[in-house]
Amino acid sequence: MVAVRGPGSRHHLIVVADVEGFGDPRRTGPHLQAVRDGLDAVMRAAFAAAGVQWKDCYREMRGDVIVALVSSETDKAQFVEVALPVLVTRLRVHNDTHPDAQRLRLRLRLRLRLRLRLRLRLRLRVALHAGEVGYDTHGISSAALIRTFRLCDAPPLKAALTESPGVLAVIASDGLFDDVIRHTPAAAPATWRSVPVTVKEPDTTGWITLPDHPYQLALTPLGSSGRGARHPDVSSRPGSGGVVPRQLPAAVRDFTGRAEHLAALDALIPPAPGRDGITGQVARSVVITAVDGAGGIGKTTLAPHWAHRAQDRFPDGTLHINLRGYGPGTPAIASEALNGFLRALGVAPRAIPADLDEQAALLRSLLAGKRLLMVLDNAYSAEQIRPLLPGTPGCMVLVTSRDSLTGLVVTDAARRLTLDLLSPREALDLVTGILGADCVAAEPDAADELIRLCARLPLALRIAAGRAAALPHQAVADVVAGLADDRTRLAVLSETGDERTAVRAVFDWSYQRLPPAQARLFRRLGLQPGPDLSLPAAAALAELSPADTRPLLSALTAAHLIEYVGGGRYRFHDLLRTYAADQAHRHDTPDDRHRALESLLTWYTHTVRTADHHLYSTAVQLPAVVAEPDYPHPLAGPEEAWSWLTTERTNILAALQHAADHQLDHHVLPLADAGNFLLSAGSPHEWIETLSLGITAARGTGNFTLKAHLLISRGEAGTLLGRWEQVQADLDCAETLAQRLDNTTIQRDSLYARGLLFLRRGRFEEALRWLDLVLPLCQGSGTRGWEARVEGELSTSRRSPWTASRPRPCGAGPKPGDEFQLGM
Repeated sequence: MVAVRGPGSRHHLIVVADVEGFGDPRRTGPHLQAVRDGLDAVMRAAFAAAGVQWKDCYREMRGDVIVALVSSETDKAQFVEVALPVLVTRLRVHNDTHPDAQRLRLRLRLRLRLRLRLRLRLRLRVALHAGEVGYDTHGISSAALIRTFRLCDAPPLKAALTESPGVLAVIASDGLFDDVIRHTPAAAPATWRSVPVTVKEPDTTGWITLPDHPYQLALTPLGSSGRGARHPDVSSRPGSGGVVPRQLPAAVRDFTGRAEHLAALDALIPPAPGRDGITGQVARSVVITAVDGAGGIGKTTLAPHWAHRAQDRFPDGTLHINLRGYGPGTPAIASEALNGFLRALGVAPRAIPADLDEQAALLRSLLAGKRLLMVLDNAYSAEQIRPLLPGTPGCMVLVTSRDSLTGLVVTDAARRLTLDLLSPREALDLVTGILGADCVAAEPDAADELIRLCARLPLALRIAAGRAAALPHQAVADVVAGLADDRTRLAVLSETGDERTAVRAVFDWSYQRLPPAQARLFRRLGLQPGPDLSLPAAAALAELSPADTRPLLSALTAAHLIEYVGGGRYRFHDLLRTYAADQAHRHDTPDDRHRALESLLTWYTHTVRTADHHLYSTAVQLPAVVAEPDYPHPLAGPEEAWSWLTTERTNILAALQHAADHQLDHHVLPLADAGNFLLSAGSPHEWIETLSLGITAARGTGNFTLKAHLLISRGEAGTLLGRWEQVQADLDCAETLAQRLDNTTIQRDSLYARGLLFLRRGRFEEALRWLDLVLPLCQGSGTRGWEARVEGELSTSRRSPWTASRPRPCGAGPKPGDEFQLGM
């Protein structure tokens, strides 16, 4: 049937289909008619599926060839993406059913039946083109129509169908491919291959695809069953006939340090096929190495650097993908990565299954028996990675992530390799490599300070040193001056014009992945005044119980936003701490920040006072209003109290300084009063500094009793350092306060301290005078310890060479005129 058209010229999509082997002399008339009927049926069904009615098309059947002209109003892209798959399906249905019916009718002998089955199969070559077609009384004609017939008769198309196990080979003109197919994802343009065509006219180009066997087309040059076609990002492995992807990004030119990590990765390379010549062990599983560390620590720099060095050990290729776990854009899903890897390995897009599990199975099949390195950079979770893992030995997977990927370690036996900050030597080498040896030699102190302010974080060092190197007339010290202010350092290190290399942006990517509870704790940890903190202290800062805080700390540790340093303690590196505090000021109200710090200081104050009571229970602990925290830290006895105080010494001093800086006298006074342990756990200098802060707070609050007590303690500490004038001034002031307050206890302590002052100065007679005055004040209930102490010091003074021959009666005091001028 032919749709009749009037004279003229019209634009059409031209479809020409030719049956393979139609002219085989063994075909009989009935067979030929059956083939023609089958051709008409499959074409009619394919057109109908694409929304084109067969009866509305101009069509002719010329023996084994059929030509159909599709209206210009038809969506060509839809026709190509729908009609071709349906044509494959209908051809297969025809071939599966029609021969059986013929055999039943013919009832020929077995040998003839087998021949007929082969001859009755329909395998088509289809050519597609678009252009003007002329109509006249003789039918149709045009250059576009002739071009389509020539394409259908092209030797490369015939060869492609001959070598394919499929039933359909399609060729499209160069113009149709560029105008339609290239822009139609559902038509899988990557499965089409260009071929030169020369048939009775000047050379042209056609694009061929095998819709039911794109994998073969992707790997095999058309018209050949030999080596694989070359993909833009792959190379041919000599003698393999396959594709060898080499996808690594460029390595950093001035890579520095990490020798131990590089050696560790070298040691993990799986042995070559067979046995390892050193260990004699056979590789039994895929080697998976997870390189983790904080943002900006250098994971993405290390991985390509090592992979470039080692990829000659992986002759079957190197695959690479940025999984975008942390950074601009959304994290890559496993299916996206699998599609990219399968295409790189030569699988045509249309041959890639839609189901994730099937994609993963296909990748494992392709990698079976291969030695291939897979670099999965910037992963967010183990779920991103597991579907990408090879299934057989010989391959190696290198994963980088800010997350610890503990799940991958537990379930897939991944080896963890954690990157820390550069060592001081490595940091200096990196800065020297950027600035130049002469520049560093000219300003060594500035270079050292730059390294310190950048906290030996590789990204920060590159930014800061790169800034100095970019401005040759600017001294390194000028760059250091811009980094010196904690409040602006992050801003300076983020002025790069590229968010991928801005320190704040790099930290943002980690912070923004945190759930709200973890983000809140991270911000609050940035407020801590000390260098590290324990779980109970973190819980106090978070205003949570230790049990609720523990999993949050573990999550932040796994994300490398804080670091676990052993002994139940955690810490930041300096730039992350600055970032956390900055986030707290951005997202939390002043009241929230004050409440968090007040909770932490209350916890420290209460615990310090508890420990002091355990250790110095016989000493007089002056009254101080100390609130009890929501979750007090238990201390079982003196040994546990001493252990806690010595471990927390630096944090206690930092908490005291913070309280003093912010005039939080209700914490300063009890912390200073309980600082006796510093004489043994710290130093007299720290004890004096602590007491001085307490004296200032006591003066400000008008607490003269505590002021006098702290002055006496500072006098005792000053005696140890030989600060005689300062000691005498402190004791003078304390005694004046004692007299004004009529406080016997302070008087006793002051006189005793004065006696010790002279005793340690070797002025034993004067020591005896003051110690004699102390003894009467020690007599009474509950003072036996004091009596024994004073009597011991008196005995020491009397045994001295200077006083041995001049015994004095007990209780003798200083003679008239010995009184000190006392004052406030």
